[in-house]
Amino acid sequence: MASALKTAQDRLSAMASSLTGGLVGSEPQFPAFDDLPRVEGEPQGCIWGIFDKDGNKDEVGTINLLTPSVVLAASREIQSGEHVQLDWPLHNVQFPGFNRKEFSQTKIDMMPPLGFKAMDDELYINTQSGSQWDSLKHFAHQATGKYYNGLTHEEATKSDTNGIHNWCERGGIVGRGVLVDWLKWYETTKGEAPSPVSRHEIPVDELEETLKWQGTTTRPGDILIIRSGYVRWHNNAPADVRKAGTQENSVAIGLQGSKKTIRWLYDHHFAAVVGDTVAFEAWPPKFDDGWCLHEWLLVQWGTPIGEMWDLEKLSQTCEQKGRHTFFLTSAPLHVKGGIGSPPGAIAIF
Repeated sequence: MASALKTAQDRLSAMASSLTGGLVGSEPQFPAFDDLPRVEGEPQGCIWGIFDKDGNKDEVGTINLLTPSVVLAASREIQSGEHVQLDWPLHNVQFPGFNRKEFSQTKIDMMPPLGFKAMDDELYINTQSGSQWDSLKHFAHQATGKYYNGLTHEEATKSDTNGIHNWCERGGIVGRGVLVDWLKWYETTKGEAPSPVSRHEIPVDELEETLKWQGTTTRPGDILIIRSGYVRWHNNAPADVRKAGTQENSVAIGLQGSKKTIRWLYDHHFAAVVGDTVAFEAWPPKFDDGWCLHEWLLVQWGTPIGEMWDLEKLSQTCEQKGRHTFFLTSAPLHVKGGIGSPPGAIAIF
């Protein structure tokens, strides 16, 4: 077994060198899904070790794909200088689900202690209760209890490993964003879209149809962004309907968890994925079938998941511009060991 493990490690090291070399050019070179060396105890398709360097375990994941050459190519998306921020207002989720505390702000008059007129404020934020990035220590593989690159749940509770600070220290998340406006495609070609607060599964075949309809192609290292209608629903719903659909309801629209989805995501080699819905994937996932997207994206590949991003103005701008690609910059909160963060994301055209 030791010999087999050493052979797998050697293959991973060689693959990492090949991948790094490929990224200097126009496209990264990945092995096929079925050709990835097996990682002991993990399903075929796990890429642990590929981004390790100098004997140190990687904590950044597929953000490694955002190399200077990839970012430089993405910068060519900037043509008019128009820009759209993609963060929902922090106070927007009135009734957070999963027993999470809502956002609060305290405004502080600093005149009494300072002797001159000034203001401070203090914020409470649960980083999962609005627009967010999930870090690589947010969600474990439920059967094994492991996070990206083998971090155990016990280790995760006692260390900063896999925290969001790693992305910040690397320079944030910067690259080419691609909006897949599934909602616009669905309503234009099929009629009324499914309820965002139902467990509707969006198949990747429909993402492909949307990309063709938009005239959009993807490339390795892109940041995939899917609009499904959750934010629009929330923006227009009265308080009682919002509460019923969020705090009192634990189901939401999202990408379908399936073998076909996993293969499709792997073959496209996205640096990160984003949605406007609660969990990116249709929630709750089916943990017992092996295709939970959180387990594959965060755990097996180290791919950041963005959730509840406000894509409404972005959709309008893309339609006006006649294109669905743009330069994307995101500056997460620089918190050591951070588990989630507002994205601080801006799309620039």
